[in-house]
Formats: sequence, structure tokens, C-alpha cells
Amino acid sequence: MGKQGQRHSHVVGRGPGAITPDGCAVELWATLPPGDIPAIIEPALPPNARILDLGAGAGRLTHPLAAAGHHMTAVDESTEMLSRIQQAETICSTIESLRLDRKFDVVLLASHLVNVPDVAERNGILATCRHHVAEDGVVLIQRFTRRWAQEAGGSRYLGAGIECETTVEPRNSAGCDLVSVVARYSIGDRHWEQEYVACLLDDSDLSTDLNRARLQLDRWLSEDGRWVVAKPEG
Repeated sequence: MGKQGQRHSHVVGRGPGAITPDGCAVELWATLPPGDIPAIIEPALPPNARILDLGAGAGRLTHPLAAAGHHMTAVDESTEMLSRIQQAETICSTIESLRLDRKFDVVLLASHLVNVPDVAERNGILATCRHHVAEDGVVLIQRFTRRWAQEAGGSRYLGAGIECETTVEPRNSAGCDLVSVVARYSIGDRHWEQEYVACLLDDSDLSTDLNRARLQLDRWLSEDGRWVVAKPEG
């Protein structure tokens, strides 16, 4: 079974093939389709936008957005993930340490990366978003909310032959709502498991974190509030 590195202490990933530092199976994520995410975020994207995809993985969102005519820069700390990406500039870096000398129309922070339980790491991620977004640009964020935690458990079919079984359990915490999540994926006779701790963020929680990074919550992109638009403070 593959194992991931130790930088992400709140995540454990298991299964065949390469496992990234944040517990993601490269083969699995290279297979996972984008689902309805491109349609959800499309209203917030200007035509032919310059998009910075943070934590891009194997290109789950990079590829459909590039195909739609956007100019993609994909960032990930896993060279194995980045090797699967085409039609985009790729940069191997942690999100917190990234500092490019250019701005983007859109900064994309998908995969619930904002829900990392360590406040300092979350601040660093959002500081990177603020550093790279143009003053008239937007940051698009996917998050776990309390509503998600109530509804996420159970089995789902994710497409491309991928079955997923998820359990979500509350953890004792001071100052924020932490949950322990176990996601078990299968494609035929291949199986992967990812265990992680997430900090649930509703509007008030996220607004507090965004304000520290000189960003402000603008609007929801999805009815359940899991996709939101943030803008630089005026």
C-alpha cells in the first residue's frame, strides 16, 4: 500500500500506487471526474480568464477549464499529480509558500483546502489567495459547512466507476467545529482510504478568516453554500 508524507498531520491516506503528502491517491484523483463543479463556478468566470488553480491535483478542474478557453496555471506539491496535467502551466509548490510575481483574474481554491484545522496554515493559504488575485478579480472557495457534515455520510457514486463510502464524526474542539472524516473509495477491486480532520466553516467563520487575509465574502455560488466567491477588500 502507498503511504503519504508527514507534512499534513491531520490526514492519512492508504491504497495502491502513489499517495500525495495530503493523503490523496494519484490514480484515483486522475480518474475522478469534475462532476457539476465547472457548471457551478462558470457564472463567476470572465471569458478567457487567467486562473490560478491551487491544489490542482491531477487536473480534475484544470482540464475542463482549459478546454473552455481559460488560461490555467496549476499548482500542487505533488510532482506525481502534476505529471498528469496537460494544457496548463504547472508549478510544484505548497500553497502557503507560493509567491508568483503576477496576478490572476480568478484564484481557485477547491477540494475543501480551506477547511484545514490548523489556523496558521489556513491563514497562509488565504494569504496566498490574496497575494495572487487581481484587485478586480475573485477567489472561488469550496468549503465544508455544518450542513455538509449533517448530510455527507453514506454511499455515493462519483462517476468513472468510482464508489465512495463516507463517515463523518464530531470531535471535541475549542473555538471551532472539528469533524473526523473517513472516505473509502473503490474502483472494481482497487480500494483507497483517506482519513482526515476538517474544521467546518459557515459564513461567519469563513468571513473572519477572509478578513484577516484582506478578503471579503461576496456571495454563494451553490445553494448549499459550499462554493463561495470572495473578493479583495476595497
